[in-house]
Amino acid sequence: MQIGALLGCVEMIRSGTTSFHDLFYWEDEVARAVRESGMRGFLSWVTLDEAFTTQHGSPVRNADAFVAKQKGDPLVTPSVGVQGVYAASEETYAKAKEIAERRDVRLHTHLAETRGEVEAHRTKTGLRPVEWLEKIGFLGDRVTAAHCVWVTMNEVRALARCGTSVAHCPVSNMKLASGGVAPVPEMIDQGVVVGLGTDSPISNNGMDVFADMKVTALLHKATRWDARVMSAQTVLDLATIQAARALHVEREIGSIEVGKRADLAVVSLKGAHTTPFYPETVIGHLVYSGRGSDVQATIVDGQILMSGGVVRTVDEADVIARAQETARELFEA
Repeated sequence: MQIGALLGCVEMIRSGTTSFHDLFYWEDEVARAVRESGMRGFLSWVTLDEAFTTQHGSPVRNADAFVAKQKGDPLVTPSVGVQGVYAASEETYAKAKEIAERRDVRLHTHLAETRGEVEAHRTKTGLRPVEWLEKIGFLGDRVTAAHCVWVTMNEVRALARCGTSVAHCPVSNMKLASGGVAPVPEMIDQGVVVGLGTDSPISNNGMDVFADMKVTALLHKATRWDARVMSAQTVLDLATIQAARALHVEREIGSIEVGKRADLAVVSLKGAHTTPFYPETVIGHLVYSGRGSDVQATIVDGQILMSGGVVRTVDEADVIARAQETARELFEA
């Protein structure tokens, strides 16, 4: 687990990502990788009903212990996750919220990712997932909900009313054939804070946010038949300052300003694919022409994690070799 997390950190560092939000089991291993690589990790230990889990012990108690152990770390910001309405009861959601409030940390959950999830929950409870989570009192400004593909305008308004932020993961949604397109323009119009996510290497195959920025812009333009939808500036904001706002850390990171943490990606626009370059078109270049491989340096809190094409905090070749060997052992056993 730790080597896989470290491999993901290396890939993100290489493509200029300085911070990431994660939801999984074994977040203590992900925390180790965060500290070793020097990245900034917002890590949610996932909870779900014990009947559905493969975790040892109680997922809720595991989450509480994880938050208690990691809180106060300069690079690791712990939080409590909930797998989703298909694996967590009202009791589990309530317990997760209680921990988050008692520990003063955030909450993260998968929400309305597929039509099957929505219809199954409506059949079971009479309510769509967003409606149900609002009714039981889970939604609020502590919560970031991933996906939110299958949501109605009433649910969009509920997310805005509750102050719940959204992690938009378009490449993952398309790869998994979730169907539909998350109504991000409507979310933004209604005041919902939306950040951009890759979802994971499992459901995306890449951690390059530059690639996902371009897909985000094209997806919404194509499905709306409107090239003015989701401008380059809007999409860049989803990957930077809006993502920081989604996690309530916009006063510290997310933009280059005096007084904020020195979290920076230095990008070269001298490649054939970004030429000709004009300063007035820099945002469009980053979103439509930029690639993760254009990143020359990645800096977190003033520490140089990569420069000159070399990752400085870990031995990249060793991480790759260990990851390949681990994969071979798992799949050839």
